[in-house]
Amino acid sequence: MATHMYGVQIGVASLRNASDSRHLCGAFILSPHAAITAAHCVEHDPEEYSVYLNNYCTRHDEIIPNTQVLEVIRHPSYNRFTRAHDVAVLRLHLTDDITWLNDTVLPTSSFGISGDCIIYGYGYKDLNTKELSQTLLAANVKIISLDQCTESLGQYVAPKYDSGMICALGDGVDACEGDSGGPLICAGKVEGIASYGVSCGVPGLPGVYTGIGANLQWIRGLLEELQYTKY
Repeated sequence: MATHMYGVQIGVASLRNASDSRHLCGAFILSPHAAITAAHCVEHDPEEYSVYLNNYCTRHDEIIPNTQVLEVIRHPSYNRFTRAHDVAVLRLHLTDDITWLNDTVLPTSSFGISGDCIIYGYGYKDLNTKELSQTLLAANVKIISLDQCTESLGQYVAPKYDSGMICALGDGVDACEGDSGGPLICAGKVEGIASYGVSCGVPGLPGVYTGIGANLQWIRGLLEELQYTKY
C-alpha cells in the first residue's frame, strides 16, 4: 500500500501466524472478545492464528496487546473460489481495559454506500521489495459502482451482484498483499473489508472489498452471541 500514514486510533490489528508471529492479514477489533477479518485469511484451525494490536500506544517496556484466536466463524455463504461473502468473525479474549474498542464503528444500515473512504493496513509498502509495513498505513479510495467495477476488472474477476461485495478505486494507491482483512472506513464507519484485486495500485483497476452492510445482520448476530460466551 503506497500511502500516507494517518495518526488515528482505531482497532486495526495484525493477524499473525501464532507459531512465528509472521504477519498474514489485517483485522479489525470491535471488542475485547471479537474481531473481523476476511474469511480467506483464516481457513485453518483457530489455534494457528493470533491477533496483535500494533497501533496500540505502549511504553518501550510494554508488550503489544495480543491474543490467541479462540474461534473462527466464517460467513456461511463464503465461497473460497469467488470470494463471495469474504468475511469472518474471530472470537478473542483481550483484557477489558482496552475500553476504546467498540462496535459503534459499524454502519447502522445495509443500504448502498458511495463517496470517499480510507483503507488501512500493514501490507506491502512496495510490491517489488515485498516489504511489510511495521506501522499502520492508510490510503484514500472512492467507492465505485459494480457496473464500473465489472467494466474495469471483467465479468470473471469482478464480484457478482449477490456476492455481498463492493469495489473501490484509488489514485495510484490500493490495498496490497498483507492488507486483506483490513477495514475500509467511510464517514467514520467500517463499510468494507479488503478482499482481493489485480496486482496492487494499477491505474484504473479497483480493489474488491467485502461489504459490511450486506453482511451486517450476520455480523451483529454473532457479536451479540459472543458477549455471553463463557471463557
